[in-house]
Amino acid sequence: VKERTKELEAEKNRSESLLLNILPKEIAKELSEHPNRTLAKEYPNVTVLFTDIEGFTRISADMSAEDVVTMLNKLFSMFDERAQREGIEKIKTIGDAYMAACGLTQDFENDGAVKMVRFAQGLFEDIRIFNETYPVKLQIRIGVNSGPLVAGVIGKSKFIYDIWGDTVNVASRMESTGIPMKVHVTESTRSQTESLFPYTENTEIDVKGKGLMKTYFL
Repeated sequence: VKERTKELEAEKNRSESLLLNILPKEIAKELSEHPNRTLAKEYPNVTVLFTDIEGFTRISADMSAEDVVTMLNKLFSMFDERAQREGIEKIKTIGDAYMAACGLTQDFENDGAVKMVRFAQGLFEDIRIFNETYPVKLQIRIGVNSGPLVAGVIGKSKFIYDIWGDTVNVASRMESTGIPMKVHVTESTRSQTESLFPYTENTEIDVKGKGLMKTYFL
């Protein structure tokens, strides 16, 4: 009985560890306790980051599928390690894009924006290290935005923790309209971080559903 109990405990720990690899700790706990409950919460001030590899379609066209996956795995593993060190919540990867969030708390006043901008700077350092050791040389665009959103888990199988809302859409737009190896941020993110980071003069871009917006480059 003791041996069986030990085996069950080890299996439980493995399952919990696996769950924590794909869900934030508090969400994993809630999901374990209430597996049939819809898990969604509103947060007032979350900072969202998107990255994308410049010219990925062109780069990957000359590579085998295995080489593309190996390259992305190497790069995103570096990003994952940095996210874990710096308290950033990785949300997911979408092809060659990497999506992360910080400030998933009910407190409007939080340091999520500062952490995320620092994380963004670190990603450029990861790219530089990657390029020193890998035959394919990459550049990334980064877009960052801060604001309210909804986060949670949907679905019954192969579920993931995800985020939704205008804040997420605008962060994606910051990335797509950005410049390679530059951090492109909204007024909201800049206002929460300008005391610690220098920004360029504002430029205006047309954001679908939002009209002209002031944006800045770090």
